[in-house]
Amino acid sequence: MLILGLVLIVVAAVLIVLGIFTTGNGDLDDPTATLLGLPVGSTTIFVIGLVAGLLLLFGFSLTKWGGKHQMKYMKDKRQMRSMAKTLQEAEAKSGTTPDTTPETKPETGPETKPLPRSEDV
Repeated sequence: MLILGLVLIVVAAVLIVLGIFTTGNGDLDDPTATLLGLPVGSTTIFVIGLVAGLLLLFGFSLTKWGGKHQMKYMKDKRQMRSMAKTLQEAEAKSGTTPDTTPETKPETGPETKPLPRSEDV
């Protein structure tokens, strides 16, 4: 998300620069301008600016969210490394290794009383 936010910011900046550097023909009666050699009206320039502003805001929000997410991930990773190091030091001091296989009992089903034998009745 961080990269996508940065890309959106760059696209918005390019649109803003294009909007600023449109050249007018100098005729007040015909208010068309040229953008990359194409004639555009004032409404088109306004829409380009509006889209650029929205992309810029969305890019900043994605960048902020991506940065927070990445910082949280790095903090958790650092904490896990610290815990693993502490565990290894504790194992080295005690001279034992933890048993990684859990103790399991065979599945016997629900506990029931044995049925009486015919001899016992």
